[in-house]
Amino acid sequence: MAEADPPFQPPVSGNWGRWGKDDERGAANHIGDDHVRQAAGLIREGKVYSLSIPVQQTDVPVAPRRSPCLHFMTLDGGDYAAGLRRKAGYQAADDYISLPTHGTTHIDALSHVWYGDQLYNGYLGSLVRSSGAKKLGIEKLGSLVGRGILLDLAGSSGQPHLEGGAVITAADLQQCAARQGTEIRRGDIVLFRTGWQQIFRDHGSSAFFQSEPGIGLNAAHFLADVGVAAVGSDNYGVEVVPTENAEPSPVHRLLIRDYGVYLMELLDLDQLAADRCFEFMFVAAPLKITGGTGSPINPLAIT
Repeated sequence: MAEADPPFQPPVSGNWGRWGKDDERGAANHIGDDHVRQAAGLIREGKVYSLSIPVQQTDVPVAPRRSPCLHFMTLDGGDYAAGLRRKAGYQAADDYISLPTHGTTHIDALSHVWYGDQLYNGYLGSLVRSSGAKKLGIEKLGSLVGRGILLDLAGSSGQPHLEGGAVITAADLQQCAARQGTEIRRGDIVLFRTGWQQIFRDHGSSAFFQSEPGIGLNAAHFLADVGVAAVGSDNYGVEVVPTENAEPSPVHRLLIRDYGVYLMELLDLDQLAADRCFEFMFVAAPLKITGGTGSPINPLAIT
């Protein structure tokens, strides 16, 4: 007997159907050609900031339930020292890596989290299978290019970092933006800095993953209502931990499942903040992992 479809459970508010019943790109649809052209106009100096932490096995935060990056050489200088010879003296090196798609600086696909047996736009959760997501895989995003803004919440607080468990509200985001002279607009890629990676550097992985400052549901609703395309942070999960309602990942569920907003985690925002670069052209693209629920990225801020 075929399993019955779960009852249709659209969010109370959200973007389901906004770009058609077959949409798989979500809030990235907020970014049109005009947004990209305007973002390119923000480039004045031509300075490029990489917002990625290093891809390496040690000295970077890796969630306890995920494996660290493994980097192997399949051909290296040792092979030639041991006697390997190639025609005309040609020499080369080869290597490969193994890492979780959410194990370093990365972006979540819209197939990453859901509830009520339904993904963003009403797709069934059963479409995420052992072979990958049949809908809303990370390859459907393509790229994320547009106006990026940085909200330096740690800098605004006058502290090296916000406290673990600190709930960032809509008012906090708006006040930080006002102090910086930064406007939050539809189609923006909004990055906020908590300074939380200092905890990893000073106290290690256990303290880093025990809690974190992050946005709460109030701030998430505000960003979704503005119409941002993506939200990213220097912490490991964007949202506050412990969560406000003691439920798992309520901000993830709201932004990804209800609104189709992309989340980026483990960004390196320190240099951008130190240089007070609050508005820039943002460029990032996931690997085209067919059916992937996320992908490592090397986001760039160009000023």
